[in-house]
Amino acid sequence: MDRVRHRPRFAALWLALAPAFAAAQDSPAPTPADQRDYADSPNGCGPATLLNLLKLGGPEYAPVLKSLVGATDGVKMRYLVDRHFRHRPSSARPGDRRWSAHGIECVDLVEGFNELLADHHLAPLAATYLDRAEDESEADHLARVHRLIEDSLAAGTPPVLSLRSFLVKRREENGGEPHWETGFHHYVLLTALRGTPSPAGFEIEAIDPWKARRTVLYLHREANGRAFRALKGNEDSGEWLKGQPFLQILAPEVPALRPANVEWSDRYLVIANHLIGRF
Repeated sequence: MDRVRHRPRFAALWLALAPAFAAAQDSPAPTPADQRDYADSPNGCGPATLLNLLKLGGPEYAPVLKSLVGATDGVKMRYLVDRHFRHRPSSARPGDRRWSAHGIECVDLVEGFNELLADHHLAPLAATYLDRAEDESEADHLARVHRLIEDSLAAGTPPVLSLRSFLVKRREENGGEPHWETGFHHYVLLTALRGTPSPAGFEIEAIDPWKARRTVLYLHREANGRAFRALKGNEDSGEWLKGQPFLQILAPEVPALRPANVEWSDRYLVIANHLIGRF
């Protein structure tokens, strides 16, 4: 008798809540920000990716997003840059500002964003370069990076990944000898891990702020055991690492990383350089 008596109450409660539940299920996902809407610079991938983190992150970020001045993404990005980057001193390049014609370096990007979070009494995000530790195997390196991404996603914070390209060129100033040099740098927001990682690598769903496109990256170990060089940090104070110091990225749908002057005989690669998130 008790079960029969309670069924109408449950049904009435469900009927009352059903419209709100359906609305929540049907509510469209936020539209990602497009870096091209930041009219002040073509190098707006940093602020666009931070804005995307606020849009797509957990509920803790909603008040932060709401606090950004501006009715459009472009104005919000300008507000973010002007308030936390353009006039603040750089930790990556002492004596300079965080914002430059080339965008924002990783160290400065996380510092400025953490200042914004502190304004709303939120804990700071963690950040790390993704180079391989001296005593770390390639397999352990791959597993560690996967775990960092997984932990941040589980915490409701889609992490910001810095992608960086390097290439080998023969130039007159180097006597025509092959020499590693930096290519392009770009930020993307990681939104999901796909499947189970293999010993070689794993797939990641991401948002490329250039045209606000959803894409898939493949993060992997060096395919054939070939050594390469990559710069950790910047040209002024960073360190060129050798061997297989970083994991590499296949990003065929991220045009911002494509060099315009690479010949068929030039070696070229993209690395997973730096990660910002909750881990």
